[in-house]
Formats: sequence, structure tokens, C-alpha cells
Amino acid sequence: MPEQVTAKTLSLQEMNNYRLTSMEEPGDERMAQIMREVAEDARESSRRAAQRVAAGIEAATIEARAKVEETLNRLRNDRK
Repeated sequence: MPEQVTAKTLSLQEMNNYRLTSMEEPGDERMAQIMREVAEDARESSRRAAQRVAAGIEAATIEARAKVEETLNRLRNDRK
């Protein structure tokens, strides 16, 4: 029967005691915790980047609409 690996959250102290520069190999449990935290950080970073991109697109859209409106007003005024 294959062994079952149970996921257990390591305490903050256990996580802080491990350094990637350590000469000892992390155990499966510790490595899983590290990978979960890295994945969480990556998701948060991606979310913030997507928000910045969306804000930039919104700002560019507002600016472009203002320029179009300005051009249309100028063309309307030239016809009079």
C-alpha cells in the first residue's frame, strides 16, 4: 500500500528556521509549505500587475476619448 503524504501547515518558527542556503535538504512537508507560499506570492504579484495594466488601459482610453472629442469639436467649429 503506497504511503500517504499528509499536508500539515508548518509553524512560523519552523518556516523561519529553514533557509534555502542551508546545507540540509528540506523535508517534503517543508518544501510543500515553501512552494505554497511562493505560489501565493506569485498570484498576488500577478493580481497587482493586472490591476496596474487595467488602470493604464483605462487612463489611455480616457485620454484617447478626450482627443477624439477635441478633434470632433474642432471639426464642427471649422464648418461654421
